[in-house]
Amino acid sequence: MPAAASQPSPERGFQAGKPTAAPDLRAADDDRDRVASILAEALATGRLTAEEHSERLEATYGARTMGELAPLTRDLPAATDGAAPAPHPDAAPVHAVFSKIRRGGQWPVPPETYVRSTFGAAVIDLRQAVFTRREVVIHADSFFGKIEILVPDNAIVQETGTALFGKRSQPGGKRPQGDDGPIVRITGHSLFGHVKVIRGGFKWPWRDWR
Repeated sequence: MPAAASQPSPERGFQAGKPTAAPDLRAADDDRDRVASILAEALATGRLTAEEHSERLEATYGARTMGELAPLTRDLPAATDGAAPAPHPDAAPVHAVFSKIRRGGQWPVPPETYVRSTFGAAVIDLRQAVFTRREVVIHADSFFGKIEILVPDNAIVQETGTALFGKRSQPGGKRPQGDDGPIVRITGHSLFGHVKVIRGGFKWPWRDWR
């Protein structure tokens, strides 16, 4: 008598021969990050416009179930198993050496951003940026230079950097407007330099990250 065909578990379904999560299964942070990674790669390769990426990314971090996540990447190629993840389109370090560099507008913020100012000035404007995840890290190192980080009104700023003959300040205040904004962790060192966090001018509309 032939063996009975294996059946998918009640929590799993099948699509194109591969197991997929049931639509009503609650999504985890890793699931949202995985979708965000696919969207970032699609933006970098031109499959999505900046506006489409922004809309889908907002829906990604507002999704509660796997069923809400599935349509966001249905028309995009899945990541190849074992392949190295595509570099984030804005993951290149920001180096201001005897110059001034500004990164702003609706740019997708990678999980980690490295900023270094050496006898120069660097401006990182996050007020209208597209966050690829709720929590991002900015490594800000200032050596005889200045770094300004502009954050949304509702951003939760966690400053853990150090200063030696330098300064790290938040003149706009440390308290956010609400607790539903992105978390911006700022690390790094300030040596005879200044790292300045400025709050105000924009408030991210996302209300539910889960």
